[in-house]
Amino acid sequence: MPGKNDTRVVKSFCRMCGKCCGIDIQVENGRVVKIGAMKEHPVNRLCVKAQAIPDLLYSPQRITHPMRKVGGAWQEISWDEALDIITEKLAGIKENYGARALVVHLGEPTVGTAATGMAARFCSLYGTPNYTSGASLCFAAKGIGHGLSISRHMLPLSPSYENTRCVVVWGHNPRQADIGEEADIIAAQKRGAKLIVVDPRTIPLAKRADIHIQVRPGTDCALALGLLNVIIGEGLYDADFVGRWMLGFDKLAEHVREYSPEVIEKITWVPADTVRHFARMYAASKPATITQGVSLDHCINGVQNSRAISTLVAVTGNLDVIGGNTYNTPLKQKSLRVKGIVAVDEAIGADFPIFNKFVSETTAMPVADAIITGKPYPVKAMIIQACNPALTWPDSSKARQALEKLDLLVVSDLFMTETARLADIFLPAAVFPERKFIADYATKGIPLLALSQQALEPPADCMEDWWLWAELGRKMGYADYFPWQNADELFAFLLEPSGVTLKQLEQNPGGIPYSQPEQERKYEQEGLDTPSGKIELFSPTLADYGYNPLPTFTSLDNLSERYPFTLITGSRVVAFSHSQHRNVARLRKLVPEPVVEINPEPAGKLGITGGEQVALESPKGSITLKAVVTPDIHPGVLSIQHGWEEANANILTASDPHDPVSGYPGLKTTTCRVRKIGE
Repeated sequence: MPGKNDTRVVKSFCRMCGKCCGIDIQVENGRVVKIGAMKEHPVNRLCVKAQAIPDLLYSPQRITHPMRKVGGAWQEISWDEALDIITEKLAGIKENYGARALVVHLGEPTVGTAATGMAARFCSLYGTPNYTSGASLCFAAKGIGHGLSISRHMLPLSPSYENTRCVVVWGHNPRQADIGEEADIIAAQKRGAKLIVVDPRTIPLAKRADIHIQVRPGTDCALALGLLNVIIGEGLYDADFVGRWMLGFDKLAEHVREYSPEVIEKITWVPADTVRHFARMYAASKPATITQGVSLDHCINGVQNSRAISTLVAVTGNLDVIGGNTYNTPLKQKSLRVKGIVAVDEAIGADFPIFNKFVSETTAMPVADAIITGKPYPVKAMIIQACNPALTWPDSSKARQALEKLDLLVVSDLFMTETARLADIFLPAAVFPERKFIADYATKGIPLLALSQQALEPPADCMEDWWLWAELGRKMGYADYFPWQNADELFAFLLEPSGVTLKQLEQNPGGIPYSQPEQERKYEQEGLDTPSGKIELFSPTLADYGYNPLPTFTSLDNLSERYPFTLITGSRVVAFSHSQHRNVARLRKLVPEPVVEINPEPAGKLGITGGEQVALESPKGSITLKAVVTPDIHPGVLSIQHGWEEANANILTASDPHDPVSGYPGLKTTTCRVRKIGE
């Protein structure tokens, strides 16, 4: 036990968002008192969220005991009681409706942790194919779109800023999403790199850019095809690289002929001459890199947006070069999945076979409809861990209706979220400084494995996320498949194929590199893991599943007189991560309330002034929030954050239409209108 005057520094990672920045946690007398940047760690530029870690840990709103809802009121119970209730209910549901009637859903805080594998293991043993995660709404569409060109799996391309001569920031606002990346971009610009920003909002980087492209949301694929039209038509591509490494270039060249800059102007709102200027600057400035935000995923063209961008990277010879876009395959670890028990073609998301194939799980987006309609089969139970779908899934009215209809809803979280309030059982979780976890930074562009050390013990009834699945599995009769009694035993098992030991990770707090970050053109030594062994501009995989094998743009719904604006939902703010942290007072002071951004031109026509409450309406619903009148947004676009209970963006969004490959909804392309209250 620590002494009365015990002070120590623990090497850990911040999980206030998914970046996993290295942090030093100062602990005094058993309490976290200060957070600093870990000098040994390559990702260590900290934002305001890191300083709020003590506030999160010691929040008076944190729930630290299991609870059961009885007659609409919560009662504290023990973990044994909670797990016995869940076990009995799951056994009955399986007997009456089959194992498929259970859906498991894990949220962003579990990404990259052992909880995901343990939950998938539990699902396999129970017999349900319906293991789902935050990949159903975030990151995966980009990984699929890039991976279809260069792999058989999700393989997102990462920007490389060292020695780059051109940076394209596409649908991404690093000032709010990743301050370390913004610093890298500005440093590259100071070294002479050109800067191009593609965003309907005038983000801070747009104000210092050489070109700012205010594209219509959802038409990014068309814009990329227009760039390819110019690059191929003017011979600005890397002919030698194309000849040696690409499948389908001739088909692509023919395909993009119809996407002239003049055609693209009508689709995207981007002037034809600007399209040409963009194409020539990007193609002529080698190496050039593109950093892409999740906003490109949330429309019917989501995967095709990323397909088109990866094609741009490839034909210009910027694939896997320093200063271009690189890729890294995560270090091999033991899989926790139990194969041969469940069939993925029986999953709720069976209509999205490429998502299932590339992500190795099914999508949660059809779940609400399945619960409500009973089709393709009844869904009677959900276990939700570290996620708040009542607030973050599209069409919140439908999501809530579905959650309320379940026979069993179990939620594991830190706080009584909007989803937790609907639950039958609440299970309290440990906060990240209260547990160890391993992080692989490959998808962040760094081939690095690192261990986050445990800084302090959690409250007695707050359990690690992986432990929930191990203990529930043992209760269900699967004890032989869950032999690990603590995190060290589990991590040692997971690390066996990697060649890295837990002791080595403990001795190297900044992580252990498992390949050279500066290694270029890995495909020349390793080949490419595609069906053809080449970069597939024409994708046989897409063709086999009945999709267009070339990057293809699908037209959006037209704006109307009733709904004349395109609404972007989910704009990032540095203080919060999705629906998290709004109950942390230190962070809430920075962004105290939800707002809608509107350009002065339409605001003037509608008589809207900055600071007044307005009604924002879509075909799905209406919310009320404060207007911010700003020239830093396209006149045809409105922008709001998501994650606010008092002005829930997803009251306005719909689950259809959706991307036919990933199932992602059109969170960035909702048609809407805004009006003064009372009009």
